Amino acid sequence: ITSQQPVVLTSSSIDSSDEDVVEANVSIVDAMHAALLRTEEMSPVAVRSYYVDFYLTQALEGGFAQYVFTAVDRSETDTLIREGMAGMGADAHLDLFNRAVEEFDGLSEADEEHYLDGGLDDSEDTPDGVLRMEELDGEFEELLESENITALNAAWLRAQPELLVLDD
Repeated sequence: ITSQQPVVLTSSSIDSSDEDVVEANVSIVDAMHAALLRTEEMSPVAVRSYYVDFYLTQALEGGFAQYVFTAVDRSETDTLIREGMAGMGADAHLDLFNRAVEEFDGLSEADEEHYLDGGLDDSEDTPDGVLRMEELDGEFEELLESENITALNAAWLRAQPELLVLDD
Protein backbone atom coordinates (compact mmCIF):
# COMPACT_ATOMS: atom_id res chain seq x y z
CA ILE A 1 0.00 0.00 0.00
CA THR A 2 1.53 3.30 -1.04
CA SER A 3 -1.36 5.69 -0.39
CA GLN A 4 -0.89 8.49 2.10
CA GLN A 5 -4.59 8.71 2.93
CA PRO A 6 -5.36 9.48 6.58
CA VAL A 7 -6.99 7.19 9.07
CA VAL A 8 -10.63 8.27 9.39
CA LEU A 9 -12.59 7.86 12.62
CA THR A 10 -15.97 9.15 13.72
CA SER A 11 -16.36 11.90 16.29
CA SER A 12 -18.44 9.61 18.51
CA SER A 13 -15.79 6.89 18.51
CA ILE A 14 -12.65 8.94 19.13
CA ASP A 15 -13.28 9.45 22.85
CA SER A 16 -15.21 6.22 23.31
CA SER A 17 -14.00 2.73 24.21
CA ASP A 18 -11.12 1.00 22.45
CA GLU A 19 -13.60 -1.42 20.92
CA ASP A 20 -15.61 1.49 19.51
CA VAL A 21 -12.51 3.03 17.92
CA VAL A 22 -11.51 -0.24 16.24
CA GLU A 23 -15.10 -0.90 15.17
CA ALA A 24 -15.35 2.59 13.67
CA ASN A 25 -12.23 1.91 11.63
CA VAL A 26 -13.63 -1.45 10.48
CA SER A 27 -16.92 0.20 9.47
CA ILE A 28 -15.14 2.94 7.54
CA VAL A 29 -12.86 0.48 5.71
CA ASP A 30 -15.92 -1.66 4.90
CA ALA A 31 -17.72 1.44 3.57
CA MET A 32 -14.70 2.28 1.43
CA HIS A 33 -14.71 -1.25 0.02
CA ALA A 34 -18.46 -0.94 -0.66
CA ALA A 35 -17.74 2.33 -2.49
CA LEU A 36 -15.33 0.31 -4.65
CA LEU A 37 -12.12 1.82 -3.35
CA ARG A 38 -9.17 -0.49 -3.67
CA THR A 39 -6.98 -1.27 -0.68
CA GLU A 40 -4.18 0.74 -2.29
CA GLU A 41 -6.42 3.83 -2.13
CA MET A 42 -6.96 3.61 1.63
CA SER A 43 -4.84 4.54 4.62
CA PRO A 44 -2.17 1.85 5.10
CA VAL A 45 -2.62 2.10 8.88
CA ALA A 46 -6.41 1.76 8.63
CA VAL A 47 -6.10 -1.31 6.41
CA ARG A 48 -3.55 -2.97 8.67
CA SER A 49 -5.67 -2.22 11.73
CA TYR A 50 -8.68 -3.69 9.91
CA TYR A 51 -6.87 -6.96 9.20
CA VAL A 52 -5.49 -7.27 12.71
CA ASP A 53 -9.07 -6.98 13.97
CA PHE A 54 -10.19 -9.49 11.32
CA TYR A 55 -7.58 -11.96 12.60
CA LEU A 56 -8.56 -11.34 16.22
CA THR A 57 -12.24 -11.88 15.45
CA GLN A 58 -11.61 -15.11 13.57
CA ALA A 59 -9.19 -16.47 16.17
CA LEU A 60 -11.70 -15.78 18.94
CA GLU A 61 -14.45 -17.53 16.97
CA GLY A 62 -12.56 -20.68 16.11
CA GLY A 63 -8.82 -20.39 16.58
CA PHE A 64 -6.23 -20.16 13.84
CA ALA A 65 -8.25 -22.67 11.79
CA GLN A 66 -11.12 -20.18 11.56
CA TYR A 67 -8.70 -17.51 10.35
CA VAL A 68 -7.28 -19.84 7.67
CA PHE A 69 -10.79 -20.80 6.57
CA THR A 70 -11.97 -17.21 6.12
CA ALA A 71 -8.85 -15.41 4.83
CA VAL A 72 -9.22 -14.91 1.09
CA ASP A 73 -5.56 -14.38 0.17
CA ARG A 74 -3.56 -15.60 3.14
CA SER A 75 -0.22 -14.47 1.79
CA GLU A 76 -1.33 -10.85 1.48
CA THR A 77 -3.48 -10.96 4.61
CA ASP A 78 -0.67 -12.48 6.70
CA THR A 79 1.62 -9.63 5.61
CA LEU A 80 -0.91 -6.93 6.50
CA ILE A 81 -1.52 -8.54 9.90
CA ARG A 82 2.21 -8.76 10.61
CA GLU A 83 2.75 -5.13 9.63
CA GLY A 84 -0.26 -4.04 11.69
CA MET A 85 0.83 -5.90 14.80
CA ALA A 86 4.35 -4.51 14.46
CA GLY A 87 3.03 -0.97 13.95
CA MET A 88 0.80 -1.06 17.01
CA GLY A 89 3.41 -2.71 19.22
CA ALA A 90 1.63 -6.05 19.66
CA ASP A 91 4.97 -7.85 19.83
CA ALA A 92 3.81 -10.94 21.71
CA HIS A 93 0.83 -11.39 19.35
CA LEU A 94 3.13 -10.95 16.36
CA ASP A 95 5.47 -13.62 17.68
CA LEU A 96 2.57 -16.01 18.29
CA PHE A 97 1.06 -15.28 14.87
CA ASN A 98 4.38 -15.99 13.17
CA ARG A 99 4.76 -19.27 15.06
CA ALA A 100 1.19 -20.31 14.17
CA VAL A 101 1.73 -19.48 10.48
CA GLU A 102 4.99 -21.40 10.41
CA GLU A 103 3.51 -24.41 12.18
CA PHE A 104 0.37 -24.45 10.03
CA ASP A 105 2.29 -24.03 6.78
CA GLY A 106 4.50 -26.95 7.82
CA LEU A 107 1.58 -29.35 8.28
CA SER A 108 1.12 -32.16 5.82
CA GLU A 109 -2.01 -31.99 3.71
CA ALA A 110 -3.64 -34.69 5.85
CA ASP A 111 -2.70 -32.95 9.12
CA GLU A 112 -3.91 -29.62 7.77
CA GLU A 113 -7.26 -31.19 6.92
CA HIS A 114 -7.42 -32.84 10.36
CA TYR A 115 -6.77 -29.50 12.09
CA LEU A 116 -9.23 -27.55 9.93
CA ASP A 117 -11.90 -30.20 10.54
CA GLY A 118 -11.79 -29.64 14.27
CA GLY A 119 -8.41 -30.78 15.44
CA LEU A 120 -8.46 -32.86 18.55
CA ASP A 121 -10.39 -36.03 18.98
CA ASP A 122 -10.37 -38.58 21.75
CA SER A 123 -7.95 -40.83 19.97
CA GLU A 124 -4.27 -41.06 20.70
CA ASP A 125 -3.72 -40.79 16.95
CA THR A 126 -3.93 -37.01 16.83
CA PRO A 127 -0.94 -35.87 14.76
CA ASP A 128 1.79 -33.91 16.55
CA GLY A 129 1.35 -30.91 14.24
CA VAL A 130 -2.34 -30.73 15.06
CA LEU A 131 -1.54 -30.93 18.77
CA ARG A 132 0.96 -28.06 18.38
CA MET A 133 -1.64 -25.96 16.54
CA GLU A 134 -4.13 -26.59 19.34
CA GLU A 135 -1.48 -25.56 21.89
CA LEU A 136 -0.87 -22.33 19.96
CA ASP A 137 -4.63 -21.65 19.97
CA GLY A 138 -4.58 -22.07 23.75
CA GLU A 139 -1.59 -19.75 23.98
CA PHE A 140 -3.57 -17.14 22.03
CA GLU A 141 -6.35 -17.21 24.63
CA GLU A 142 -3.82 -16.75 27.45
CA LEU A 143 -2.00 -13.96 25.61
CA LEU A 144 -5.17 -11.89 25.32
CA GLU A 145 -5.08 -11.47 29.09
CA SER A 146 -1.57 -9.98 29.12
CA GLU A 147 -1.43 -8.09 25.81
CA ASN A 148 -4.69 -6.38 24.91
CA ILE A 149 -4.50 -6.20 21.14
CA THR A 150 -7.71 -4.15 20.86
CA ALA A 151 -6.31 -1.49 23.21
CA LEU A 152 -3.05 -1.41 21.25
CA ASN A 153 -4.96 -1.19 17.98
CA ALA A 154 -7.15 1.69 19.19
CA ALA A 155 -4.19 3.60 20.62
CA TRP A 156 -2.35 3.20 17.32
CA LEU A 157 -5.33 4.54 15.38
CA ARG A 158 -5.82 7.49 17.74
CA ALA A 159 -2.11 8.38 17.59
CA GLN A 160 -1.93 8.82 13.81
CA PRO A 161 -0.55 12.27 12.98
CA GLU A 162 -2.90 12.77 10.02
CA LEU A 163 -5.97 11.39 11.81
CA LEU A 164 -9.19 12.71 10.27
CA VAL A 165 -12.18 12.81 12.64
CA LEU A 166 -15.52 13.21 10.89
CA ASP A 167 -19.04 13.64 12.20
CA ASP A 168 -20.90 10.36 12.34
